[in-house]
Amino acid sequence: MDFRKAYSAEGAFCLGGIAFIAMGFFADLAQNLAALGEEAGHAHSGDFFLRVNIPVMGIACIAFGLGMYIVNEHRDRRHVLAYLAGLFILTDGIAHLFAITDHIDVPLHAALFSVIGPFQIAAGIMFPFLPRKWDRYWIAFTIGLIALYAVTRSVAFPPFWDLEEVEPVGVFSKAIEVVTLFPLISLVQRERVMPAATAASGAAEP
Repeated sequence: MDFRKAYSAEGAFCLGGIAFIAMGFFADLAQNLAALGEEAGHAHSGDFFLRVNIPVMGIACIAFGLGMYIVNEHRDRRHVLAYLAGLFILTDGIAHLFAITDHIDVPLHAALFSVIGPFQIAAGIMFPFLPRKWDRYWIAFTIGLIALYAVTRSVAFPPFWDLEEVEPVGVFSKAIEVVTLFPLISLVQRERVMPAATAASGAAEP
């Protein structure tokens, strides 16, 4: 990837998208902090405009910026699949950002989401340009997130977590993670097929 593209129109769209996401998150966080202590337990709520409308505008900007770069520089199926996987990972990261505010009264949980959320957002934006050998690890990471959610909703393990309730943000996040597996698996399958095809074509040459 040419990092000079960060100063291009494509880069401006991506940076603008990140700004939209940050604006929605910090506004939602401020709203939840103001309401903290009014009622016990997790709020698992939030303003629809802050949690949906503003982040969607951010995703759209990033999708357009990355899409233009892919169209101009990488027009093969592999990069398109990686582009789609990256957008799903980005969206899941945004969901985990808002999980921070839902768990703001539980420091351990908030700290975990504070790491996962920004990591997924950065990874989602960079995903089309990462080495494809890492895709299998992303599959394992995604399955791990799904499994962790299932465990925390099935059993309690004090003092790390009490039995969590099933909330809209969590259901949305898990649905995105399941969908993310499809392009990731396709990428891994393509990586396995390509070396075999290259070896076969090399053997066929006189």
